[in-house]
Amino acid sequence: MSLPTVVSREDWLVARKLLLAKEKELTRRRDALNVERRNLPMVEIVKDYAFEGPDGKAGLVDLFEGRRQLIVGHFTTSCFLRDGDAVFHTYATFGRGAEMLGGSYYWLDLTALGRQEDWEEPKGRASRAHAASPDFSD
Repeated sequence: MSLPTVVSREDWLVARKLLLAKEKELTRRRDALNVERRNLPMVEIVKDYAFEGPDGKAGLVDLFEGRRQLIVGHFTTSCFLRDGDAVFHTYATFGRGAEMLGGSYYWLDLTALGRQEDWEEPKGRASRAHAASPDFSD
């Protein structure tokens, strides 16, 4: 089995800081990509879907349970936005697109409203933007 090289704590810290700079650049690039994703046009769902749930029959809008966004995982991942009784398809993964779904922030980054934090673009998507919690800003 091949293992990483063993170095002193000082050498490890130098290497870690170099990698951290690359990780931060990747985060900035991912943030920019998320802005593009949130700016994708959306498609209104006009088909009257019917689902069978624990309380009987339900329509697509019922799956939101009063929320504005819905993420559905099946063979792909699809994101939906509800505006009143209108439902819009805003995003879907294709192929290996679900690999980025490593945690709740990644899921939120797929949605049209995003994390709804005050630093996010485009502005004006959240009814009340809030700071990152926990605060990972640098």
